[in-house]
Amino acid sequence: MFPARLGVRTRILAIALIPSLTLLGLGMFTAGDLVRDSTQVRQWIDDLEQIRPAASELGAAAQVERVLSLRKLTTGEIVPELVSARARVDRGFEALVRADARRHEPSPYIPAAHTKFQETITKVRAGIDGRVLGPVEVYQYFNGPFTLFHTGFRRAQQVAPDPLFATRISEAVRLLAATEAMSRGNAIGVALWGSDGRAFPLEEFTTQVGFYKAEITNLIAEFGEPRNRLLAEIVASGAWQQISTMEAALAERLASHERTRTPELPLSLQQWLDAAAEVNTKLFAAYSEHLDRARGSAIEAAQRTERSAWVAGAVVLVGSVVAMLIAVVLADRIIRRLRRLRDATLEVADIELPKAIRRAKAGERTELAPILDFGTDEIGEVATAFEQAATVAVGAAVEEARTREGVRSVFVNIAHRSQVVVHRQLEILDEAESKQQDPTLLEVYFQLDHLATRARRNAENLLILGGSRPGRRWSTPVPLLDVLRSAVGETKEYVRVRVGGVPEARLYGAAVADLIHLIAELVDNATAFSPPATMVDVSAGVVGKGLAVEVADQGIGLTEAEFERYNSLLAAPPDFGFAALSRDSRMGLFVVAQLASTHAVSVRLAESPYGGVRAVVVIPGTLVDGHEAALAGGRKVSR
Repeated sequence: MFPARLGVRTRILAIALIPSLTLLGLGMFTAGDLVRDSTQVRQWIDDLEQIRPAASELGAAAQVERVLSLRKLTTGEIVPELVSARARVDRGFEALVRADARRHEPSPYIPAAHTKFQETITKVRAGIDGRVLGPVEVYQYFNGPFTLFHTGFRRAQQVAPDPLFATRISEAVRLLAATEAMSRGNAIGVALWGSDGRAFPLEEFTTQVGFYKAEITNLIAEFGEPRNRLLAEIVASGAWQQISTMEAALAERLASHERTRTPELPLSLQQWLDAAAEVNTKLFAAYSEHLDRARGSAIEAAQRTERSAWVAGAVVLVGSVVAMLIAVVLADRIIRRLRRLRDATLEVADIELPKAIRRAKAGERTELAPILDFGTDEIGEVATAFEQAATVAVGAAVEEARTREGVRSVFVNIAHRSQVVVHRQLEILDEAESKQQDPTLLEVYFQLDHLATRARRNAENLLILGGSRPGRRWSTPVPLLDVLRSAVGETKEYVRVRVGGVPEARLYGAAVADLIHLIAELVDNATAFSPPATMVDVSAGVVGKGLAVEVADQGIGLTEAEFERYNSLLAAPPDFGFAALSRDSRMGLFVVAQLASTHAVSVRLAESPYGGVRAVVVIPGTLVDGHEAALAGGRKVSR
């Protein structure tokens, strides 16, 4: 699986590029394999060409030394050419060893054969010079190089990189065998000439002669034009006819019991040797031409393989690049559509949907127009699904707004009813207090009055949370000290509250009721969340922006996270709801935040000097009667 950090574009590209890269890898592997095959063909050709000249030279030299050695053994003549023939064989074997060492895969047979040759050649040549070796032994010894060549060619045929090359090598081996048979027949014929038919069985002579004539005839027929041209010219040449006539006459003479009556041989020994040398040279030339053709075919095949490799590699590379480019283009198109979808959905989520929800909460008719038109494919379906979700959200907001409006109406209705009852209750208590003279009953009336005042504040809390306003109003400015006293009087444990250091300032009557309520909530919280034996200090002072009222307790305090959360609530009052009320038991802070927001009053909580909570209420100068004079005077009064 793709890791989560990969983007959609990367994943789309990966889906398209992985098969392309796989195809590219397979194509490159195939092209590399073809190039390796071509390299193997070239190495095979290089190995063959490296050793062929030296092998041909050694083979021809060994054939010459074999004929001359048998001539010396059987005729007893002094053969001056034998010295140079022997030197030629030595040089040829050394050249063969050096050529083999330069090949990619040297043969293990050639160095061993050379070592054996060096160990035995001196004894063999001394035996020839002393005429202590038999013709058959010398004949078999000089057949060794051909056995070595035959083994080498068979191995080359086995490792040939193509069946056609193997066939060409097989044909070359047959041609070389025919050339060797012709040379052997000539050598046996010379030995039979010199020994008057005693050196070899006549059957060996006729076998070698019959083999090479039949093999060359077969090769001419199998090669066809133009590969058989040289062989056909050899067969049609005068030297070939002389040799054939000489071989036939010699065989006839040796087969007759009355050799003295047989006709004279048509050629002298030297003429026969010259004709055989000429034919042998032409056969080696035909053999070389055949290998040259095989080499040319191999090179052409290697070149075709290389061209195929380059063409295949280029086709795969171009195809892979085109596939990659198409994948990139398609991926970019999809990503651009997704980005447009993202921008459009963010616009709906951040702008259109909040507008619709605000209109729904305001009770206006709202409808979210379809703006996400992205076609009918999967991306279009995602856009349509988001629009449906946004429509459902708007509908839910409408229902929630209706529900909240109904709840607020219930709050306001209950609060108004409670407020009417409390107001009537306070009126009755005021009347009873004015008529009562008994101190004990008067104290009870005072307590009932205090409870009724607190009940009135609770009813006003419901009105405020329900979005309405309390019914109390003052038409004239009220001293700040009276505002603080009224706030303290509305709290449960007012006897624990200490008011001091209040400046002589007056607040406009329109804000008095709300400020009394605000400060009363803060004082009530301070007394509720501090030990019963401690005091809550309320003080006020003139500041640059207006008046500052401080409410400090000696309670358990708050954590930094709680200070941050409550100050955020007081700075930006949230929309009051059941969820918010259920998460926090300090309902008074919601009321404080609403009242402070109404009159641009700043309320902030901080740690008090005693480790509790200090609430600082900054009343703006716009709510203070004679703000400039209050700032200039700053005289304070006590409780």
